[in-house]
Amino acid sequence: MKQISLQYQLLGFKYNIGTSLPESWSELTPKQLIAVAKNHSVDANETLLLAALLGIKEKHARRMDDYQRFCIARELKFMQDFKPMYSFIIRAIKGLSAPRPRLEGMSFGQFMYVDTYHEVAVMADDPAQLNKFVACLYLPDGKPFDEKLIQVRADRVALFLLPEEKTAISLNYRLVKEWICKQYPILFKTPSDDSVAASVAEPVEASRGSDWVKVYESLVGEDIVNQQKYAELPVHTVFRFLTQKLKENARR
Repeated sequence: MKQISLQYQLLGFKYNIGTSLPESWSELTPKQLIAVAKNHSVDANETLLLAALLGIKEKHARRMDDYQRFCIARELKFMQDFKPMYSFIIRAIKGLSAPRPRLEGMSFGQFMYVDTYHEVAVMADDPAQLNKFVACLYLPDGKPFDEKLIQVRADRVALFLLPEEKTAISLNYRLVKEWICKQYPILFKTPSDDSVAASVAEPVEASRGSDWVKVYESLVGEDIVNQQKYAELPVHTVFRFLTQKLKENARR
């Protein structure tokens, strides 16, 4: 956190406010992350964003002059760079709970739905898909993931969560996805990584959410009877297995 000293003058008197400013995504509070998400919308309000990030009253943020706002903006460059982050800032919201850090406890099946709905929601800017993404990622307290309940839970998300809260969750997931990609660079190759693409055969690389059906099919193979068991495997178990398979195929 960077220490900030704000000075302003009112009715001939000088005032000084000592506060702090986040220097990375991980230093944001849930309230601050939601304020950042709201700033992405058509209802963006710079004054409200400054008040939330600095932890000051809106009336004090409104008194900041253009130079002060410029200086603060220079310190927020980290928001332009999605650095890997392994946990969720909003741990719980409206009776829903986020996955544990590093996605511990998440099944491969749940991850497939989460990642696919997130990609579609972002690419198509589709609120309905965003609701399904959040419903798959944030589960009711004490309840497991169940693909049969996605629509029911998505309807609840649509009813009780504000648009900026859902956008905040989406932003945070993007950071977590960066962390996943860093942990499994072979599996989550970038489109420009031609050297990897040229040397790897099936199973399909998971660079896009829409590929997950192909990845799942390559994993299950002809073992149709036990296909549900593959979906219930811990996501990291599957990622490690797929990474090893890709390495073996690359050596052939």
